[in-house]
Amino acid sequence: MKKLILLFSLIIASSFSYSQTQTTEIEAKGIFSEIAVEKQNLAVERILGKDKKEKKAIIETVKENPNDFNPPVLYALSHELFEQGNNDEACYWFYLAQLRARYDANLCMDNSAKQAVSVLNNNFGPKINKYAFQDIEKLEKTVTNVVNFVREHEENYDHRWINLHGMWAMQAGLSDKEETRELSKPKDEWKAIKKKTIDDYYNGFIEYVKSQKK
Repeated sequence: MKKLILLFSLIIASSFSYSQTQTTEIEAKGIFSEIAVEKQNLAVERILGKDKKEKKAIIETVKENPNDFNPPVLYALSHELFEQGNNDEACYWFYLAQLRARYDANLCMDNSAKQAVSVLNNNFGPKINKYAFQDIEKLEKTVTNVVNFVREHEENYDHRWINLHGMWAMQAGLSDKEETRELSKPKDEWKAIKKKTIDDYYNGFIEYVKSQKK
């Protein structure tokens, strides 16, 4: 199956009926074609799709195996749960998706690809953030649970999903030349990057909470 750059943008656009959105499909080539996202793409399609049986099944699968699914899947899950009225649960999955997306962005060598985090936050975040920030104490517990989960669990998905949203992937898809650059930072740096990402995320949130309690 051919993977298409900006596939998640296509899914998000169709799901939210952005009729004015135009996205060009470009075949992922070379190293970008090796990025494992087929399972993730299918999960997003089913979560946001209209088949209730498929939707229910994939939601349960993702909730039982969250480490196997990349952030776009968790963002989609949070959206669907919120639409179903499971607001507190939706908040948990949204902030988990957000934190892991930041980690993946920090691993990514293509700075242009990091905008995917903002795109996902902007598409899936407004309603959830508005709800969550109405109760700071509850939100604080949710974020603490999210941070603890991410600290204690390893990710089993391909972190390079985010590279498909950058200029390097776009350029490779339009060129016949083989992409030779490293897509992610060296693995021996990942542990430190993860720790810093979590610490920065949590500390930034705590500072905000303190400002609200004054």
